[in-house]
Amino acid sequence: MEKVSVVFSNPDGGELRAVDGFDLQVQKGEFVTIVGPSGCGKSTLLSVVDGLVRPSSGQAVINGKSVTGPGVDRALVFQEFALLPWRTVESNIMLGLELQHKHSAQQIRDVVSRYVQMVGLQGFERHYPHQLSGGMRQRVGIARALAVNPEILLMDEPFAALDAQTREIMSVELQRIWEQAKKTVLFVTHSIDEAVYLADRIVVMSGRPGRVKEIIPVNLARPRGLAVKDDPEFVRMRRHIWGLLEEEVQRQAGGR
Repeated sequence: MEKVSVVFSNPDGGELRAVDGFDLQVQKGEFVTIVGPSGCGKSTLLSVVDGLVRPSSGQAVINGKSVTGPGVDRALVFQEFALLPWRTVESNIMLGLELQHKHSAQQIRDVVSRYVQMVGLQGFERHYPHQLSGGMRQRVGIARALAVNPEILLMDEPFAALDAQTREIMSVELQRIWEQAKKTVLFVTHSIDEAVYLADRIVVMSGRPGRVKEIIPVNLARPRGLAVKDDPEFVRMRRHIWGLLEEEVQRQAGGR
């Protein structure tokens, strides 16, 4: 993202500057998390990369080409599970492949089988969303996104609707899936622990309009178990990020 700014029109005729001059380079295969105060434009940035929102100025560039709209090289995983309730696990996962109209039925079955195994849903292929737990439904969403073989996986608070225990389990599972799939991931979260646990780098955003406040490299060995959260370096980063976010919250509360 090169000097990306996004300005929305208000109903009263005014303007809301959601993001201002946002710069970020992400390398192939990197896992980058984004944290920031509520309303700072984190989700808007994902929409810019996905091609759903056109920046007011600046641009998103992927492999040297400016983003002008959605593409098959990107897939978005939502906070809401966004599954089709009348389709089973396997038919939800195959949806994107069907829409591409370029795969044989056998190829689709093979891809679906691969990702069902990768996300640990063997035996649940014929279940419907209402028959699954929240964590299982989000696994379907991740498998559906991966099945179309995107270069970039965009994740907008994908575990926010889950209970605390399931959320931690899903963080461990996502790390495992990422190491197998070798995708570039841009992951938005409000959870500092989640951001540090998953990331190669953490982008801390300012309050609205969202800017890059600091980019923090995560120098923790992989693969990471949950015990890493007791590591002194993990604790130090958590405290540092809390401090950065507290500054922004206080600044906004003071109207500065």
